[in-house]
Amino acid sequence: MRTLPAIVVIILLCLSTPLRAQEKFLEGEISYKSSQNTYAKFSNTESISVGDTLYVKKDSDFVPVLVVNNKSSISVIGMAVGDIKLAKGDKIIAFPTAKKTPEKDIILTEDPEYNTEIVEKTTPAPRTKQELNREEQIRGKISASSYSNLSSSSGGSNHRMRYSLSMNAKNIDNSKFSAETYIRFSHNSGEWDEVKSDIFNALKIYNLAICYDANQSTSIWLGRKINRKVSNIGAVDGVQVEKKIGNFSLGAIAGSRPDYENYSFNFDLMQFGGYLEHSMKTKVGSMQNTVSFFEQKYKSNTDRRFAYYQHSNSLLKNLFLFASFEVDLYKLEEEVSKNTFDLTSMYLSLRYRVSKQLSLTGSLDRRKNVVYYETFKSLDFQILENETRQGIRFRVNYRPTNRISMGANVGHRSRKSEVEDSKNLYAFVSYRNVPGINSNATLSTSVLQTHYLDGIIYKLRLTRDIIPGKLFAGLNYSYVNYQYKFNNNELIQHIGEANISWRINKKLSFSANYEGTFESSQNYSRLYLNLIKRF
Repeated sequence: MRTLPAIVVIILLCLSTPLRAQEKFLEGEISYKSSQNTYAKFSNTESISVGDTLYVKKDSDFVPVLVVNNKSSISVIGMAVGDIKLAKGDKIIAFPTAKKTPEKDIILTEDPEYNTEIVEKTTPAPRTKQELNREEQIRGKISASSYSNLSSSSGGSNHRMRYSLSMNAKNIDNSKFSAETYIRFSHNSGEWDEVKSDIFNALKIYNLAICYDANQSTSIWLGRKINRKVSNIGAVDGVQVEKKIGNFSLGAIAGSRPDYENYSFNFDLMQFGGYLEHSMKTKVGSMQNTVSFFEQKYKSNTDRRFAYYQHSNSLLKNLFLFASFEVDLYKLEEEVSKNTFDLTSMYLSLRYRVSKQLSLTGSLDRRKNVVYYETFKSLDFQILENETRQGIRFRVNYRPTNRISMGANVGHRSRKSEVEDSKNLYAFVSYRNVPGINSNATLSTSVLQTHYLDGIIYKLRLTRDIIPGKLFAGLNYSYVNYQYKFNNNELIQHIGEANISWRINKKLSFSANYEGTFESSQNYSRLYLNLIKRF
């Protein structure tokens, strides 16, 4: 683990290259608008000429918005072109063609604040168009949370603290380097010795990676990262390289898997492979196809070798198709290595939007159940999730009016290992702005039949804005009834929940959530507090 920072430094030093100088640009901003003209200020206008076109950046393109018809040393007047509406403070860009001698004139305008004396300034070294497309963008959030579990059982109560940091920093200092991270630190009160014995009992690094854009078509990632194009393999601790050639993307990955016990670094679990993606876009929609091959090791031995294919398609109007297949290519049978072709995972989903009010979805799920490294879901909802994920599912959503929406899911699963097929049903109806209480209400029911239990859950949810845009609150009530078939036991629960969210300002928010679970023999309570600061 100590070698990872050294590797990062070496890679960064090797990849550092001077930026290419291409067409230069100057950046200013809109200072005033009249009924006929638009005014913009720059640090220096010596390289801007009357008749030049000024631009704004929209996504990755430069859109013309003004034609210069007069100027001073730091200001210009322009006539608007195109359909984009400009406002005071909007950024505007000029691409000068040659250096010119400053013109010593003053513009008199309708805005007295705009009139200004000529001030000689040193023009900053302008950046290139390519550098402009790499403008620094840093977004993220830090949060502090507390979980308090209060129980009347012999297990007692416990309190857990959790601190999180997530950040996405694109083009740091307008360079070719980017970084992203998602880290959590959690610990139970009174159990600090467990943290001291192994820091990874508390520290979970889900994402920590640096990216270097070698050029417009090649990127190199170093660190721990989940690649969305091959997300089925999970996080990779190592190097990921991607090269784009037209509509194709070719990638190579080499590194290790996180430890399966505490999600730390484990270099005994090496893996390597590659993928090829093709994507295309039309006026109607888009299509992506990805095929990948990977080999995973345990120490020096092959643990798994498999291929993965993923397809998404929205080229037909109102129709969306998603498919993924995973095939194992290797197995060890009676200590003998064999090449195989076993379909081990499959997922198909087709959604059709019949109209604005009605949509239909069908899916076939043969994936394995998710293993959570951290979850606060109650037992009844964990059972419901595990038993409804796989199998065949059909869903219909209907919105007859702007206030009313309803839907239903029906699922069926058959396994050789189970003596009885599993069936499930979920149905809901929602009403927006219920008269009298000015709240949104949702009533739902879940029915579950498996080889070991029959269950039903009724749930009512009410939500409303107390102070629009500032204070939000919700109330939930659930009734759970699980009847176990083999021992005639039952689980009956009444679950009440209350939550409130307060948006203190644009970047600071606080939320509190209380959940009480009441059974005939014992009760449980949970209190969750969360403070989030965005930047």
